[in-house]
Amino acid sequence: MYARADGRSTSISGLRGKTLEWQAMPGLERIAIVGLGLVGGSLALALRRARPEFRLLGVDPDAKTRELALDERAVDHAVTLEDAALANCDLVVLCTPAQPLLEILQEVVSRMRPGALLTDVCGAKERICAEGAAQDRVVFIGGHPMAGTEFRGFVAANPALFAGCTVALCPPVGAADPAARREAIRRVRELWTAAGAGKLLDVEPDAHDRAVTVASHLPYLAAAAVAQTLIESGPDAELARELAAGGFRDTTRLAGDGTVSGAAALNRFVPGAARSLADRLRALAQELEQHPDAALRQLAAVADERRRMRLPAPSAAPAKSRTHLKP
Repeated sequence: MYARADGRSTSISGLRGKTLEWQAMPGLERIAIVGLGLVGGSLALALRRARPEFRLLGVDPDAKTRELALDERAVDHAVTLEDAALANCDLVVLCTPAQPLLEILQEVVSRMRPGALLTDVCGAKERICAEGAAQDRVVFIGGHPMAGTEFRGFVAANPALFAGCTVALCPPVGAADPAARREAIRRVRELWTAAGAGKLLDVEPDAHDRAVTVASHLPYLAAAAVAQTLIESGPDAELARELAAGGFRDTTRLAGDGTVSGAAALNRFVPGAARSLADRLRALAQELEQHPDAALRQLAAVADERRRMRLPAPSAAPAKSRTHLKP
């Protein structure tokens, strides 16, 4: 049973003519995805496409989101966290925003089978992994797929979102049983390989957070600052919007992704990096005023270096249609 948007309960059999029971099924991977937004929904769709034998439980507080995920056949069953049979799962993936993820982690752990695998997708790893290490019931492996868009919700989910992306994986913590940890490592790597990841990168939580500060969180803060500057530009705002073109869109695209802010707030390296960026901008402003030729040479050198950078391909755009997943 699951709750409809109108508050009534409806069995899946009422939608598809076949009741799907969520119970232990030997030989089949049973995966719960907690949070069916862009990342969680895309993961469900990717796994459904690549590994149809997996049994997927979708967990989300929003009835409409659950109904959409069922309608797309992204999951076999969709429930709220309170009703989720987590004890029957081999693997649970936390795909909620950063702060709620931190708040529900121990509750999820307490309802899982001892020795099972719990992982996540949060863009900050130190505090999340520390929370995962504060228990010994399950194996926790912090994960972070370097993929996303500025769009939100299951409606933006795309089975190709993780195609070719890099996924950072932290060392296992929690349950200390060596066999359980080996199995957890195998399962989390299989999960992301099936989802389409091109590279699995083993990394310590603090090293991840230092690197992602520059790779993700600082660009987000800079984009938000530029967007806010336009918003607050007073009488010039309307003309600035009229003149905005590809440069503004590309520079501020990240500002539309409000989920990054939650991870950035959990990253202890971000405040110092933001202050350093502010100092760099002040120094550049002074150089432009006092030594413009030198400033332009510096900017040209940065432009040349940026063009030589080898960066991952952009994430897939939201899918217009996923009808290929339906029967």
